Amino acid sequence: MRASSSPLTGDRLQVYRTVPARVIGWTMVGGAVVLSGLTVLDMVRGSHAGLAWPAALVVAVAAVAWALFLRPHVELRTDGVVLANIVTDTAVPFAVVSEVTDRWSLELHDTAGRRFSSWAVPVRREWVRRSSIDDFAETTRRRGSAGVTAQGVADEVQRTLQRWRLDGGELGEAAPRVVQRVSWSSATVLVLAVGLLVLALLG
Repeated sequence: MRASSSPLTGDRLQVYRTVPARVIGWTMVGGAVVLSGLTVLDMVRGSHAGLAWPAALVVAVAAVAWALFLRPHVELRTDGVVLANIVTDTAVPFAVVSEVTDRWSLELHDTAGRRFSSWAVPVRREWVRRSSIDDFAETTRRRGSAGVTAQGVADEVQRTLQRWRLDGGELGEAAPRVVQRVSWSSATVLVLAVGLLVLALLG
């Protein structure tokens, strides 16, 4: 996000999306492509009857996959973080960040007490009981190597924030402020997907 209203002008360092989100998203898109091929094949064979609902379903599946799984991401810049969620984009400059946490997801707290969370970077879940070996590995693992989870990305954000401060950045600088706005492209895609799903169900 680098619109004129964005307070972030620094270089982009990294973009984070989880592997499961990418796998699910591209699998859904792949399924939509297969359905599209089957629909085209039916049209080539001259079977035009009843093709409205499959076509609507194909477009709806692809739209939902993009909006829910492929669009959301976290963009780390040298002077702040962009949280691209399902229908909102939030640019948070380091000048207003008071704390970085990872209780439920990647969370940025500003000096006004507000919290901004990321849909794209959830907290890591422990599905099995931790052993003493796991605890030892946790203490010897390099910081920031927790992967694309709230813990791992929060660590990277914290290190970049510290680097920004060491380079002369100060908390509470006058100019920067948090900018949050609706992503009309994503909102439009979701509305289109819902409409097409309704059309498919009625078809």
